[in-house]
Amino acid sequence: MAALREWGVRRRPEEADDYELDEDDDDDDGGDADGFTLDEVLRLGGTKQDFLMLCGVDEAEDEMVDGGKKGAIDDLKEGELEAFIGSLGLGKYAKGCLEEEEEEENEKKGSKEKEKTPKKEKSKKEKNKEKSKKETVSPSSEGKKEKKPEEQVSSRKDSKNKLAGAGPRQQQSVQKERLEEDFTFRAREVILIKPGGKWYDLEYTGETSAEPQDPALLSQYKALAQKLYQHETELYKSKTEYQKRASSAWMKTVVSSGTLADRMAAMTLLIQDSAVHSLHFVENLVNLVKKKGSRQQSLMALDTFRELLLSDLLPDTRKLWSFSQRPFNKIEKMSSGNRDSRDRRLILWYFEHQLKLQVAEFVQTLETLSHDSLTATKTRALAAAHELLCNKPEQEKFLLVQLVNKLGDPQNKIATKASYLLETLLHKHPNMKGVVCSEVERLLYRTNISAKTQYYAMCFLNQMVLSHEETPLANKLITLYFCFFRNCIKKKDVESKMLSALLSGVNRAYPYAEIGDEKVKEQMNTLFKVLHLVNFSTSVQALMLLFQVMDSQQTVSDRYYAALYK
Repeated sequence: MAALREWGVRRRPEEADDYELDEDDDDDDGGDADGFTLDEVLRLGGTKQDFLMLCGVDEAEDEMVDGGKKGAIDDLKEGELEAFIGSLGLGKYAKGCLEEEEEEENEKKGSKEKEKTPKKEKSKKEKNKEKSKKETVSPSSEGKKEKKPEEQVSSRKDSKNKLAGAGPRQQQSVQKERLEEDFTFRAREVILIKPGGKWYDLEYTGETSAEPQDPALLSQYKALAQKLYQHETELYKSKTEYQKRASSAWMKTVVSSGTLADRMAAMTLLIQDSAVHSLHFVENLVNLVKKKGSRQQSLMALDTFRELLLSDLLPDTRKLWSFSQRPFNKIEKMSSGNRDSRDRRLILWYFEHQLKLQVAEFVQTLETLSHDSLTATKTRALAAAHELLCNKPEQEKFLLVQLVNKLGDPQNKIATKASYLLETLLHKHPNMKGVVCSEVERLLYRTNISAKTQYYAMCFLNQMVLSHEETPLANKLITLYFCFFRNCIKKKDVESKMLSALLSGVNRAYPYAEIGDEKVKEQMNTLFKVLHLVNFSTSVQALMLLFQVMDSQQTVSDRYYAALYK
């Protein structure tokens, strides 16, 4: 119809005057005053109704005045419509939109993102004007609803522009706010560490760093990890109580008020179910071992905790790592910004740190029990230290020192037991011979050491099994033996058992040493003199040593045979 109207407006007047209706057309198909015909309208794609509408256009235009029919509105006075529009306050709203646009433009000029074409600004202004025009027609309530999302978008843009155009001080403040958000504790409703299995087989337990960490960053992460771990354990308690109501209630009563054996068994089961969430039971066991007054309770707790360390708590191939050995400078990169992954790491690392502290406290308690007045308590403590040392690498240095120190125990039974346990350790771990020998040597050279302790230490060393691949160790032992041999000669302590133990050790280590000939040659005359002063067994040891040296050099002299027959 619009096309027909344009055609009727744009046609030339000459064509309108010359155009005539066909004589064959009916009265219904007649044309209008301007020369429109029904055939022409149909040819252009119109209908009969369009033709009739075009015929009435001129009449309608004559009757329309200012957008309405003449005389249609009798009640409206002049200026009343303008006053009504002004009372709506739409002009103030349009001014507010313009002021917001001016503020945005000023902020964009100061920011880095100021390279925008003026065409886009013009288009934004035009769009805002069109919106204001539309809002003049719409009710006031709709205008208020449409204002809210615009305010949100403008606030987001303002914050981005502030970050982009901020100075170094403002950037530092923004970074501090972000760090505070990173270190804020957020409680969860789901357990992060699933129970079951060994805790040291979990995903994030093997991540360490040899680099020193920032102390401030370390303290912040440690405080956050403590809160996360406490919330994790409380959440685990509530979940297990809800899932296992009867069994969890029974376990609670057994742990708190059951018999001693039942309490130990219940704590063992709870720790085995989920060691990460049961650190408080580990602390309870260690406190029971330390508790004075009941040796039976202490020893039972000792055996229980030792079994748990061997079976569930300590890894087989590595030591426990402390909290400061973790890569906190890379934790955000390793977790890829995932808050759950980061918090899971912090919980596991904090648990391992606390477990390491508990194990160290338990080892210190073993040291205290090894000095008990009862032999049975000492023996149990020594056996526990030896078993941990043989099977787990955690706290091996302190456990080895405990065993070596017990070679000087006043009771011969305990000293002999310590020597036997050290031999068993070397039989299971032959590579520890050098470490054990160094520790025994440190014991021998103490200032307050007794002769009895030195004798037990030498008896342990001369029973050490050597091989041709351990030449440096054999050289070290021979040097140690002859050092004490000279001391015995100076003290004229010839008839003691110490001299026999020293000569026995030299005989054992000589075939595997390379500097043995030189050391023996230095003491050759002394050995011949000692033969006539010592008892039969010691003289036999000296003759065996002299024969080994002379036979290796094929210089067996008459002096040797004379001393032998005499």
